[in-house]
Amino acid sequence: EGERRRRRRGEKGPAMAPPGLMRRFVLLLCLSSLASAGHFKYGTLSWKHLGMNSVEFTLESAWATDYGPYMDQGTGGVVTAGDVIRIQGLDNPVLEFGDGASEIVKARVTSVDPRVSAWVGTSTILHQYASPRDEASGAAWEASFTGCCRSDGLV
Repeated sequence: EGERRRRRRGEKGPAMAPPGLMRRFVLLLCLSSLASAGHFKYGTLSWKHLGMNSVEFTLESAWATDYGPYMDQGTGGVVTAGDVIRIQGLDNPVLEFGDGASEIVKARVTSVDPRVSAWVGTSTILHQYASPRDEASGAAWEASFTGCCRSDGLV
């Protein structure tokens, strides 16, 4: 209410952005959101006990074929079934074993779907734990696949 009174009397109110500037700012935000959309599509991590403290982890994951570093690793600049691709991004995705150790993941491309610009790959990683359980907490070890690259629309 006080704002309206000031304007009627010709007094200056709070500074306003020039017309169209706010629209350009919102457009810039939308475009930067699209540019930061990740190249990770999905992933499934499973494990198998091999005996003693040895575990075999299997990661199946899908990634965008048009991500530059993946294209650079592909056969002739194109991701192709059979290629081995090092998973990467701004914050390199890694398999964390839960015991302080981690490993950068490489995936063998099992399929490519040009309709959705994505490739699927499988990684098999062996890990030897020092003990069957986390000795500090007594809990089972908890592995995870962490890093960057997730698309905004993924849940």
